[in-house]
Amino acid sequence: MSPALTFALFAAVAIAFAVFYLFFYRNWRRRRELQRPFPRAWRKLLVAQVPIYGRLPPALKQKLEQYVQLFLSEKTFYGCDGFEVDDRVRVTIAGHACLLILARSYSDYDEVRSILVYPGPYFATGYHQDGYIVGTEQEVRSGEASTFGQVVLSWDDCEFAVRHPDSEHNVILHEFAHQLDYLDGSADGAPPLSGALAQQWQQTMTDAYGELRRSLRQHHESWLDPYGATEPAEFFAVLTEAFFQQPTQLRQAQPEVYAALREFYRLDPTAFK
Repeated sequence: MSPALTFALFAAVAIAFAVFYLFFYRNWRRRRELQRPFPRAWRKLLVAQVPIYGRLPPALKQKLEQYVQLFLSEKTFYGCDGFEVDDRVRVTIAGHACLLILARSYSDYDEVRSILVYPGPYFATGYHQDGYIVGTEQEVRSGEASTFGQVVLSWDDCEFAVRHPDSEHNVILHEFAHQLDYLDGSADGAPPLSGALAQQWQQTMTDAYGELRRSLRQHHESWLDPYGATEPAEFFAVLTEAFFQQPTQLRQAQPEVYAALREFYRLDPTAFK
């Protein structure tokens, strides 16, 4: 075989491998992963740690299991400050996180790479700006998300969500809502939408956000977590918590907001309450 032919064959194989890896390998790997049976121990953990799981119809239960299986096979968990990450921690976080994409594509979490878990609230450096002066300060946090595919969580707060599934707080839902918000490249409270749905979202959420801020300025009590008035990104994350944890209350208080979230998540959580 001539050197030219050898080089041509090598180049063709290299190109074929590159095309397979770039466009087909991920789906092939996921199909292979889902051929494995879902561990019984994980199913028991979903029952115990993700309360809504037990109320899902069979098809959605199976879908959640599949997403959890993919999530745990692809994402790396790290324990911080001496915290030990076991299956209970991993399945709890994966189960709640995958609720957000249960009726959406699993690819929404393609950019999520790692989850850092602290035993409880932790200190992190916060930044504030006063004119041209940028200062730093130590803040106590329960969770955070970044555009680099990293989510940080306090396990104490995760367990609170498990024990109080109807409360307004679920740090896992909150931080993974931010990850969905990042899908279009910016944390602006508007996840990727198109056409009429994008216009409806913009109008509905702008009005609701403004209403919440006005209500709080007038010292009116709001059933929605006031943290949602901080900025549009936090408003979306707080609404996501309410949508899954307190759907009936959200639908009664803000029917248009509820309808917009239902269109985005392609689910109606009131059906599972």
